[in-house]
Amino acid sequence: MSTSGAKKRPKDKPKDKASKKPWHIKRADLDLDDYQLQQEQKSITLLLSRAFHGLIRSRQFYAYLVLQALAAWFKLGQVFFCVGILWMMYANTGRRKDGEMSSWSVFNKGFEAIEGSTDMEAVEREIRSRGLI
Repeated sequence: MSTSGAKKRPKDKPKDKASKKPWHIKRADLDLDDYQLQQEQKSITLLLSRAFHGLIRSRQFYAYLVLQALAAWFKLGQVFFCVGILWMMYANTGRRKDGEMSSWSVFNKGFEAIEGSTDMEAVEREIRSRGLI
């Protein structure tokens, strides 16, 4: 019998479980302290704690509380609450770097859309190419 037509069998793998690992990792090489710190930073209690302490240190929050109390005194508490929510949304919007485009084309110079966004012309071309119109 010729061996050229026979299938080659893979090399027999050792049965040792430790050798099944794709690479050998030493515990000393792992940076477990950084990993544990990252996991703790993701915990909801830590995030809530940071948010609470950030709110307590905020001068804007104390100014809002004083103005809200004054507005409630003059029976305008609900109106000022709505104004306060709008102010918080405005105050917490991010700032773009020079040359950075917004994902909303309305806010870009010349209403220029970012690459990969869908515009009505592209949708219309796609519908027409399928013969639906």
